[in-house]
Amino acid sequence: MQRVIHQEQAAMDRLAQMGLNVEDVHAALKAGQGEAASWSEAAPRVMPGMARWGRINEHLRIRTGRKGWTYENPGGLPLTISPTGEIGIVATTGDVQTGSSTGPAPTTKYAKGATYQKVVEDNEQLPLFFVEPEVGAKLHDAADAPRATWILLYSVTSRGIAVELSLPGKITEQGYVSWWRERILIPAFIFEDVSLGHEQREDGQGFDVAVERR
Repeated sequence: MQRVIHQEQAAMDRLAQMGLNVEDVHAALKAGQGEAASWSEAAPRVMPGMARWGRINEHLRIRTGRKGWTYENPGGLPLTISPTGEIGIVATTGDVQTGSSTGPAPTTKYAKGATYQKVVEDNEQLPLFFVEPEVGAKLHDAADAPRATWILLYSVTSRGIAVELSLPGKITEQGYVSWWRERILIPAFIFEDVSLGHEQREDGQGFDVAVERR
């Protein structure tokens, strides 16, 4: 299957097809950023980013739980699970290409372990069951199809949080997800108060990114 990138209204339509909307994603990002901003400069440097990661995943579960979504923690991976069980979502940090349709595809900012390796390998089996988005709403057409595990990829700048919901297709030997079968580019969450990003550092690529290991 060729890689698909959804933007603007097509992205909104694809999210709706999955039972999600921009507000769901932005609410989770806002909760995560508020948690990150609660840590002072006296905290260990990794804490704001780790706190953001944890709260984003938690709030996504709480918000989608109102729509019948559930959650599981296979191997410690905080998956949010769709009502049909066909879709799993986990939030993690991406690089500066997150949310962009130009230039190279984004990658996860940090290397991932064996649990990520397993879910990406399961995604590699999806061509046997996948239904193209424009054809129908079901992601799989067989009861024994593997779950499609999506990554809510986010990247924090001094102005807001770039974000996309993307389906990983391959993971490198070093543990980075760098090839995506499908990408849903979601409008960035813009900070109302730029001071929310006080714990960020310059990464040498023209963007301020969160200091985190998630």
